[in-house]
Amino acid sequence: MWFWLFLVSIFINLVSALYIRWLLKSIVLINEDVVSIENLIKVFQTHLKTIYEMEMFYGDETLQSLLKHTTELSNRLEGLDLLVNEEEPLEEETKDADT
Repeated sequence: MWFWLFLVSIFINLVSALYIRWLLKSIVLINEDVVSIENLIKVFQTHLKTIYEMEMFYGDETLQSLLKHTTELSNRLEGLDLLVNEEEPLEEETKDADT
């Protein structure tokens, strides 16, 4: 009896470990997609800013509102805090504490 319970327990633990591994891979993929989108929006924002600063378009309200909206979107994407991103600030905090 105990032997069969032990085998069932091993099976459940193995399936759970594989499922957790799959979930972590999914989180990493989602994080990479968000970072990619954030980079694309930053490139778009700088391009839009250079167009807005041209003499021909300077002061255009449509471009100004588009630039404001792009900046807000970029800031909001920077504010996304996924589990994978939490490792980097911890390393920086330990470096700051050492100095």
